[in-house]
Amino acid sequence: MKPVGLMFVLTSAVRGGVEEVVLGLLQRLDPSEFRLSIAAPPALLDALAPDLAGVRVEALAVDAELTHVRELSRLARFMRRVRPDVVNPHLFRSTLVAAPLARMTGTGRVVETYHGREAWRRGALRGRFVADRMVARLVTRVIAVSRGAADFLIHGKGYPADKVLVIPNGRDLTRFTPGAHRETVRKELGLDRHAPVVTVVGRLETQKGHVYLLDAWPDVVRAHPDARLLVVGEGSLHDQLVGQARRVGVADSVIFTGFRSDIPRVLDATDVLALPSLHEGMPLTVIEAAAAGRPVVATAVDGTPEVVRDGETGYLVPPADPAALARGLRAILADLDAAAEMGREAHRWARERFDVATHVEATARVYREVAAA
Repeated sequence: MKPVGLMFVLTSAVRGGVEEVVLGLLQRLDPSEFRLSIAAPPALLDALAPDLAGVRVEALAVDAELTHVRELSRLARFMRRVRPDVVNPHLFRSTLVAAPLARMTGTGRVVETYHGREAWRRGALRGRFVADRMVARLVTRVIAVSRGAADFLIHGKGYPADKVLVIPNGRDLTRFTPGAHRETVRKELGLDRHAPVVTVVGRLETQKGHVYLLDAWPDVVRAHPDARLLVVGEGSLHDQLVGQARRVGVADSVIFTGFRSDIPRVLDATDVLALPSLHEGMPLTVIEAAAAGRPVVATAVDGTPEVVRDGETGYLVPPADPAALARGLRAILADLDAAAEMGREAHRWARERFDVATHVEATARVYREVAAA
C-alpha cells in the first residue's frame, strides 16, 4: 500500500509542549506507512534536527498575519513538491497559514490539531472568531487535545461538532523512573538534598502565568525558608521574571535553569510541580509530573482538570490567584508523606490514561481515515 504523505506545519520558533507533541508523532509514526515532512521556523528545526532523520524539512518564517509573502510562496512550493495526502497544522496560527495554501495548491486534506486558547488573540480578535469559522470550512477534521478544548471549539468558536474529536496528549512514560535521579540532579543544581523543591516547566510567556507564581512565592518561603523554585524553560519574559524575583525579594530561592532536555530527571529532583497557566489544552508537563510520581498544584483551566484530580493527585486553584497558589503549595510542602501518596496515585493515573503509544495510534487512525476519504 502506498504510504500516506503527512506534512506538519508549525509557525512558532520556540520548542514547547506543542512542538514536543509533533516530535513524538514524527518519531513514532511507522515510516513504512507514513511519508513524513515538516515546515517550521529555522530556529525550531535547528532545535529538533537530531530527531528528524528521514523527515523532509522546509525552514519557513511565516506568521498568522500572512504578511510574509515570500515565505508563504515557499510553503506553497514545498507543498507542491511533497504532495502530502494530509496537512496537519498545530495551533490556529499554523492552520490560518496552512489550510488556505493546501486548498490553493490542491494538495492534502487538512487535519487541524487544537491545543487550547491562543494567547496572542487580543482586542477585536478576542471572542469573535470569524476567521476561525471561515478557515474551519477548509479543514476536514479537528483533533482537540482535551474535552475542554473541544467544548471551546464547538461552543466558543462555533466549529461544527461533527468535525471535532478528542485525542488526549500522551508521553513516553518509560522515561520516568521515580527515585532514580533525585540525588544526582540536586547536586548538579546546587540544591540541598532535604530542601523542598517546587518546579514550573514551560515557555516563559504570558499564558503560563509565571508572574502569579512569583507573586505567590514569598508566602511559600515564609512558611518554608529553605524552599527552592526551579523555573525551567525559555521565552520572551525571562528578563522580566528575573527582575520580578528580585523585586519581591525571593531571587536567592529562585533558579532559572533555561531549557532542559532532561525533564524526567529534573522532575525526579522535585517535590511538587506548579502549573499557574491562564489557559491550557492538555498540559504535557502535568502528565510528565504524574509519570514521575509528583503531585501538582495547577490552575483549573481548560483541559488541566482532566489530568489533575483535585485532592487526589494534587490541588486545583483559580487562575491569576497568587494567594490560592501559595496555599496549595504550602499544603503539599507541609505534609510530604501525603504528597508522596498523591504522587503514587498520579503515577498510576498517568500510566492508565496518557501513554504516548495510545496517542500516536489514535492520531494515525485519523490520518488514515482522512487520506482514504
